[in-house]
Amino acid sequence: MDAINRILVPTDFSAHADEAFRVAQMVARATGAEVIVFHVARPPAVATEGGALLAEPGQEPTNLWERFREFQSGDPRIRVEHRVIVADKPSAAHVLDILDKLGCDLIVMGTHGRRGLRHLLFGSLTEDVVRRARCPVMVVKASPQAVPVAEPAEPAGA
Repeated sequence: MDAINRILVPTDFSAHADEAFRVAQMVARATGAEVIVFHVARPPAVATEGGALLAEPGQEPTNLWERFREFQSGDPRIRVEHRVIVADKPSAAHVLDILDKLGCDLIVMGTHGRRGLRHLLFGSLTEDVVRRARCPVMVVKASPQAVPVAEPAEPAGA
């Protein structure tokens, strides 16, 4: 394997993506690589006069640059860069395109670990990237304690 100079970390801001960033920092510390955190924002994404990038249609707008501030290294030797593209749905093609454009040598991704019908219906972006990437892909999963538990749905008629 060639030297690792750039590590790509796709994020959906989940606990699994947080864990992928943590692992990428460990690899970067050991190799001297730079870390590039990448997010696909759904339209409409709007850049404001103050420089905020607002996204999350149908919900309260989220300032993605504020979210990215969580993705900073406490180690000054690790350089972290942030990238955003706007697309209807994140796909492996987006990850692979940015991989090639930036010349990354390793991808570190989180996985939600869906199985069964949910996996068949929604597929796996991570699985598609693993199959198609031209470089190594490290897949990580957050510990169960780090993953928020979904609230149970109210029974109908309650």
